[in-house]
Amino acid sequence: MSATAVVPGAPRPTWLAPLLPALRHALLRRAFDGGKPPLPRRVFVNRNLRLERIRYVGFDLDWTLAEYDREAIDTAIFELALGFLVEQSGYPAAIRADAEFRPAFPRRGLIVDRQLGTVLKMSRHRYVGRAYLGRTPLTQEERFRLYRLEPLDLGSDRFYRVDTLFELPEVNLFSELVELGRRDPSRIANRSPQALFDDVRHAVDSIHANGSLKARITADLPRYLPRDPELALALVRLALGGRRLFLITNSDFAYTERLCSYLLDGALPGLGSWRDLFDLVVASAGKPSFFRRERPFVPLSADGSEGPEVAVPSWGGVYRGGSRDGLMALLEVPGEQILYVGDHIYSDVLTSKLRTTWRTALIVRELEDELEIAAEVAPELRHLSALREELSDLGHRMDDLRDVVALACESGENGEMLGAAGARLAELEAQHAVLRQRAAELQRRTSERHHRIWGPLFRQGSNQSLFGAQVKDFACIYTSRVGNLARYGTNHYFRVLEDPMTHDLAG
Repeated sequence: MSATAVVPGAPRPTWLAPLLPALRHALLRRAFDGGKPPLPRRVFVNRNLRLERIRYVGFDLDWTLAEYDREAIDTAIFELALGFLVEQSGYPAAIRADAEFRPAFPRRGLIVDRQLGTVLKMSRHRYVGRAYLGRTPLTQEERFRLYRLEPLDLGSDRFYRVDTLFELPEVNLFSELVELGRRDPSRIANRSPQALFDDVRHAVDSIHANGSLKARITADLPRYLPRDPELALALVRLALGGRRLFLITNSDFAYTERLCSYLLDGALPGLGSWRDLFDLVVASAGKPSFFRRERPFVPLSADGSEGPEVAVPSWGGVYRGGSRDGLMALLEVPGEQILYVGDHIYSDVLTSKLRTTWRTALIVRELEDELEIAAEVAPELRHLSALREELSDLGHRMDDLRDVVALACESGENGEMLGAAGARLAELEAQHAVLRQRAAELQRRTSERHHRIWGPLFRQGSNQSLFGAQVKDFACIYTSRVGNLARYGTNHYFRVLEDPMTHDLAG
């Protein structure tokens, strides 16, 4: 065992002792059940990760530990933001009835073009494979004219990445307002797409900041926040061997307290308070700025009062603000010994990866549905692969015949061989057209099984989607929920079994 390994015999916190019988019972039951976790509940690996080398595990809260009911939370955000636009931003009251809540329209990984008002899905090569303006899909010709004639700078203010599930209802609302403006600009007071987007962003930020969304959630937690019975078990298992857990969230502490108490207090026999699980809590962290610039930590007392600012937090404390640099001064280990678990590809995973050497785990709630649907359409996908192989073979033969015809024309030949080559080429082109249409129809049907509008989350056509490529590049591991980690040992070795180049897959 390496010198940096988490040692199973290391001293453990006193709160852990009452939980050990429940943990032992759960692990024995799972051991006798046997086998790996079911596919939708597995952890997937992009970069080898030895848990035995991880000394500290940090967590985000929203959509990571707190897995919301998506339709319930989307409805609340849509309604509250729409109300804010009417009551605070001067929008006509009629939009309350005109803007349609369509939870099935948006999904994570999309790009909003604030200048034109379109919503896009890109491949990892930044090819726009699908696009909508309001409720209307753009044709291939329109997509080419708008997005293929010059390079796209996704880092510019023109484009906005939809990286978290919290952003889906605002994409829905923005597209609805764009649609209303297309029909009659007066219905949105003649605002430009850029102004519409800015107003929707401000409305959504405001309902988070003014407490209206949090008040609606906390007033009916069972509706908005389903419990995962394996969440507490996963956290306890990760805490074995002297490993320490910490929480870094952009939510304020009062909200964090309500959610974590609801999710974790008493979730296992012997677990009294969620605070026992976390050795450090940082609320109102302001990610991604938390990873970028130095800010002091402000201690928070049980009565809500604030203490004097400190540069470095202390174990057992609750703070707001802070920065990565101050936290690292407390941890005093290389970044490779820290694992951070979050749902936001940018502020949780990409930023921490670019600014630190922390290891990263991404929570992708949609992964369970993606895997289940992929299993259902597997026969169709195998058929599609066979069709593409056949199309590739026909393409090679057609290329040769086209060159034969071209050479004959250049040399002035017009004999029997040229006629036979031309006839055979026409026959193969007809076969190719039929197969191409059949493959396109099969591709469309399998894609719509994942999502009627945008297709699979991790793919765009035959390529990885832009979101899929980011997951592969920046998440060491990824899974559908934190509770899935309960199915792996505290020193488990997450290993990349295969990482093929394209030529490795050639038959």
